[in-house]
Amino acid sequence: MQKRPCGRTGLDFTAISFGCMRMHSQTPEQAQEWGRFVGHVAKAGFNYFETSCGYCSGTSEIKIGQGLKGLPREKLYVSTKSFPDKTLTAEGTRQSIDESMAKLQVEYLDFYQMWCLGWKSFNDIAAKPGGPMEGVRKAMKEGLIRHLGFTCHDTPENMIKLLRTGEFESITLQYNLLDRANEPVIAEAGRLGIGVVVMGPLHGGILGYESPALNRLLGVSSTAEAAFRFVLSNPNVTTAVSGMMTDAEIQDNVRICRDLRPLTAAELSAVDQTLAKFESASNAMCTGCRYCMPCPKNVGISEVFRLANSARIYGLLDGSRRDYAMFGKEWPYDQYADASQCAHCDACAIKCPQKIAIPDELAKAHELLK
Repeated sequence: MQKRPCGRTGLDFTAISFGCMRMHSQTPEQAQEWGRFVGHVAKAGFNYFETSCGYCSGTSEIKIGQGLKGLPREKLYVSTKSFPDKTLTAEGTRQSIDESMAKLQVEYLDFYQMWCLGWKSFNDIAAKPGGPMEGVRKAMKEGLIRHLGFTCHDTPENMIKLLRTGEFESITLQYNLLDRANEPVIAEAGRLGIGVVVMGPLHGGILGYESPALNRLLGVSSTAEAAFRFVLSNPNVTTAVSGMMTDAEIQDNVRICRDLRPLTAAELSAVDQTLAKFESASNAMCTGCRYCMPCPKNVGISEVFRLANSARIYGLLDGSRRDYAMFGKEWPYDQYADASQCAHCDACAIKCPQKIAIPDELAKAHELLK
C-alpha cells in the first residue's frame, strides 16, 4: 500500500488509516471480536491507529491493545488523545496518559493528541502554567510520547494560529468532497512541515452511499473510492482516517490505497461542477460523530440526518422515507424516536462540533422524510 510522510516526524503512514471510534460492543464476546478485527486491520498493512480515552465509552483503547498485542510494535503507530478542558492540569493529563497506555498495552505512544483543541482553549487551559501541555511535555521528556498533535473543529483562521505556535507535529481536521473549508489550513501545515490527518473523508459515511454520477465521472467502482481519491489528491495530506467495520471494508481500502492515483485537474473541475448542486444541502450536514447523543427525547439525531442527506444529495428519497418510517418500530431504528419528538432544548446543538442548529435541521428533515 502507498505510504506518505507525516510532516517532519520521519514516520510514513499508509495513505488510509484506521479510525477506532465506532467499535461499540454490548457483550464481552463482541469486545473480543473487535480486538480480533483490529488485528486484521494491522495484518492487512494499515499502520496508523487513531483512538482516544473516550471512544466507545472508554473501551476503544482496550480493543486496540488486545488487537495489536504481539504484532511488531515498531511498524505500528498508535495515537490517542484527551480533552484539555477535562484533564485541566498537568497532573490530570499525566494520569490520562498513564491510563491510556495501560489500556493500549504499550510502553510509549507514537502520537498524543490534544483533543478538540481551539485557539481559546489552548490559551486559557492547555498552555497555561501547570496546564495539560506541561503534563504532555513532561511525558515526552520521559520517552512516553514521541510526537504531539491536536485535533480541531475551530475556524480555519484559528487552526492556522495553532499551527504557528510551533508546539505541534500534526493536525487532525475535517476535509472531504463536501467540506473544503480547511484547505488553507492544510496548505499552511504543508508549508510548516506538519502532518495532516484527515477525519471524515466520507463525511460521516454519507459519501459511502453510491452516487452513480460521481462513479461514472471518475471511473471508480464506488463513491467511497472517489471520496478517498479527492482527499488524497491534496499533496499535503498525510492520511485519511477510515472507520472500517467489516472485512470487506478492509479489502476495499487495501485496493484503494494500493491503486491510488490523484485526481487530474480535469477530473477535479468536473467534480466541482457535479457537486455544485449539493452546496445548499452540505451547509448543514451532520458528519455522524454522535457527540450530540444521547438525546433527552431519544431522537436518533445522526440517523435522521443521514437519511435526510442521502435523499438530498443522491436523490434516494423513497428509500430514506422507507427507513424513516421504521423509527421506533423496526430494527435497526427501533431504539430511536423520530424527529417529531424533538423538544427544541438545544442540548444537542451545544455539543455539536459542526455548529449545526440541530433542532431546526431536524424539523426540516422531518418534513422531508415523514
